[in-house]
Amino acid sequence: MSDSKHSEKFDQAFAAWEKGRERYKDKLRYNQTLSGIPLKTVYTQDDVQDSDLDEMPGVYPYTRGLYPDGYALTPWMQQMVFGYGTIEETRKKMEDMVAEGMEGYFGHHVFNVVYDIPCMYGIDADHPEAEGNLGQCGVHMSTGADYDELVRDWELETSNISMITGDNCLPALALLVAAAERRGKDPGSLRGNSMNWYPRIAVQDVPSWEPKWGYALAVDLIKWATQHAPAWNHTNIFMYGLSEAGAKPVQELAYGLAWGKSIIDAGLEAGLDPDAFIGRLGFQIGCTQNLFEEVAKFRAHRRMWAKLCKDAGCKKPSNMHARVHVHTNGYILTQQQILNNNARITLQALAAVLGGVQSIHTCSYDEATSIPTEESHRVALRTQQILMWESGVRNVADPLAGSYFVESLTDEMEAKAWEIFNEIEANGGYRKGLETGEIKRAIDNSSYEMKQAINSGKQVVVGLNKFQSESLDKLEPFRVDMAIENKAKKRLEDYKAGRDQAAVDAALEDVAKACEALKDGTGELMPALIDAARAGATNGEMMVPMRAAFGWFVSE
Repeated sequence: MSDSKHSEKFDQAFAAWEKGRERYKDKLRYNQTLSGIPLKTVYTQDDVQDSDLDEMPGVYPYTRGLYPDGYALTPWMQQMVFGYGTIEETRKKMEDMVAEGMEGYFGHHVFNVVYDIPCMYGIDADHPEAEGNLGQCGVHMSTGADYDELVRDWELETSNISMITGDNCLPALALLVAAAERRGKDPGSLRGNSMNWYPRIAVQDVPSWEPKWGYALAVDLIKWATQHAPAWNHTNIFMYGLSEAGAKPVQELAYGLAWGKSIIDAGLEAGLDPDAFIGRLGFQIGCTQNLFEEVAKFRAHRRMWAKLCKDAGCKKPSNMHARVHVHTNGYILTQQQILNNNARITLQALAAVLGGVQSIHTCSYDEATSIPTEESHRVALRTQQILMWESGVRNVADPLAGSYFVESLTDEMEAKAWEIFNEIEANGGYRKGLETGEIKRAIDNSSYEMKQAINSGKQVVVGLNKFQSESLDKLEPFRVDMAIENKAKKRLEDYKAGRDQAAVDAALEDVAKACEALKDGTGELMPALIDAARAGATNGEMMVPMRAAFGWFVSE
């Protein structure tokens, strides 16, 4: 190998390397990433000839990170997901996690509260279909009193409250706003996140809003928050859901960006200024244990999103930032040899940090069997804290920059993601892909392929299809006391007994009218929901007129 672009020293080293592998190179079996990108065993300067290495952190297109010095000014947010039982149990969990050192930027409080299934679907504790599910996989929180307890004593201007909701996203925010007002705070004081996952039917086999109305509801929230709560992060692109449903990392990247662009397009069509709302879009992204592929994914994601935001008309640099919360993928965890999951989770968290994300939830090792125990949840938090305070990985921004392999893989991830993205756009965009089922079919196919690879042993899962053990782990899973159900029902009964039912009924009639106005393009829904929350309406009661107006849609 001789080329004027190489130094003589490199040419000599390359020749010696080729000679050293002559005996066995034909026997090598080359690997590939989870996305199917072929890998070489060695990368050199030739692999980055077309790479743009003249970039710096904090500078467009942000490949190397959003901030000039990475985590040196403040580390990532330890944004652990929690929630079970009633608000009483979850409030205690909030306080316990703060005591364990969970914190956000500059030591501020940060909470990531997940709702139970009844709340997500918009039914209260007294609904027959809620039985057996109350407080089981999230907190049951549906009344004004519940939200008063949620925000009690926290300094709202510095506390980040993320609400992991489902179809109840708007009613949940309305209840939070009303609770803040009872503390004398206006919506502008709120900090946190609405998931706004209304266009999520590609990632979950559950009934939800028809895409047309899902986007209408999403934009209604965006418009209200932009005007009344400008510090509130109104939309979270649920890339983690894409990954958990079976999308390969490169598909997750492409579909997530297409989802984000569809929200931008909807906002622009509604007449919103790009610099007024795009900066409050964020991403929840999954992270597998394939470390280098994930680092490349996060780097490519920042670069691609910045370009999309610039093309959409953003002028302010920070509005081109891809702000990312990583939820380490739960689907990779195994019930077999369950403590091995700690190693997987550590690799995932390390990839997220090396990839320069803004906040992280680390799964607990026992989540393949149940919601976390106190011990496993603490270990998951400590995993982040050890990375943060002992490993040294936060000391240098984008420490893998310049690596022949990482730079080449970043470029390949971007190129392949653009191919998928452009195909989606050519077929009518992400929303059209939801309506036709195209995106869900592609994800389902990838999920099936992965399952086949694991079953055949082609994709190794230690303890599951390789290095199995006959012995069983002795594990006592966390169980929610079923007495929680009666407690939740009693809280609801007491709450309803103390309110003005006539005022609630009138407010709910106004919600029904606002739903129709939103459908015909003559009005907004969010103000009516806030008025209903002020009057004392519950999460489930507000969802009744919404379901009646917008119906349910099942993606086939």
